[in-house]
Order: sequence, then structure tokens, then C-alpha cells
Amino acid sequence: MEEFRSTEILDKEIQEDARRKAEKLLKRADEDCQKIMDELAARIEAVSKEKQAFYAARAESIKKDLGAALPLEKERFLVSFIDSSILKGIYQFIDGLSSEKKIALLENLLKRYESKLADKKLTVKFHGFEQDELKKMFQKHFNKLNIDSFVSLNDDAAKELHDEYGMIIESTDKSVRCRVTIDELIEEIVDTYRYEIAEALFGGRINQ
Repeated sequence: MEEFRSTEILDKEIQEDARRKAEKLLKRADEDCQKIMDELAARIEAVSKEKQAFYAARAESIKKDLGAALPLEKERFLVSFIDSSILKGIYQFIDGLSSEKKIALLENLLKRYESKLADKKLTVKFHGFEQDELKKMFQKHFNKLNIDSFVSLNDDAAKELHDEYGMIIESTDKSVRCRVTIDELIEEIVDTYRYEIAEALFGGRINQ
């Protein structure tokens, strides 16, 4: 009987010892698991901060790039806007002129080429004017020029040559060719007086 009880006690002791060891192992496992979770959470937080810092720096860099680019784009836009506005304004002004005044503009341009056209037999190709009007101009102001013929250009030919209003004067031997057109005159006006016109139209705001 005593032997049996001793065996029972021993069994209980063994079971208790096993239980304590199991609890210890489980506790250690829980601690290890929690440690891993804590380390993982810390790593996630660290990585998150690193990424936040990276993207913040990247965003700031992009912002600076945009800040540098925007004034340039603004400048380009304003210059383009001014150019188109100047051209539009000049074309509107010239379109409103009478044919007689338009021809007077061409006269001033033609005077520059008169010496180069002298002693040449010439063909005058024209568009946007009546032939009689141009003949009258040549007879009155350029009677020393030898005009062999006048050729009226159709709309398609004029557009192809970019000469909607004006003349192309060339020698019959093809050695000399001059453009005397409203477009050429406007280009010259814009190139020469761009700043003055922009100042008048926009009050010098091109550099703002």
C-alpha cells in the first residue's frame, strides 16, 4: 500500500514538473513570438519613416524642379502669346486698310529692290490686288523697270508661296527674284519693333 502511494506521488511530481516545464516553454515561446512581433513592428516603423523621408525629399525635389520650370514656361507662354497677339493686331490693322494704302506699303518695300531689278526683263506674279492697280503703281513710281508681263496667282499658288497679298518679281532669266509682300513687311515690323509693340500692348510685363 505504501509502495503504491509512493508511486502515485512520484507520478504527480513528474506530471507537475512536466506541466511547469511546458508552461515555461510556452511562456518562452510567447515571449519569443512577442519579441519577433515587436522587432517586426519596429522594423516596419523604421522602414515607414525611411520611405516617408525618401518620398518627402523626392516631393520637395519635384516641387523645386517645377518651381524652376514654371517661370520658364510662363515666360515662353507669355512670349508666344505676345507674338501671336502682335501678329494678330498687325494683320487686323492691315486688313482694314484700303487697297490703295496696302499698295503704298508695297511701294516702300519695292524701292529697296529697285536697283537689283534694273536692266532686267521682269515678270510680276501677284495676288490680292487688281492688275490695273499694280500697273498704275509701276508706271508712276517704277517706270524705269522693264515689266515684261503680269501673272495673277490663284489662291492655291499664293498659299503655297506664302504670299497671300503682294508680288513676286523675278527676271525672265531667273537670275533675280524678289518678294514684295505684306507678309514680308509684317515680319520685318515684328522683328524691328517687337519690344516697342509689346511695351505698348502689355506695359512691359514680358519679364514678370
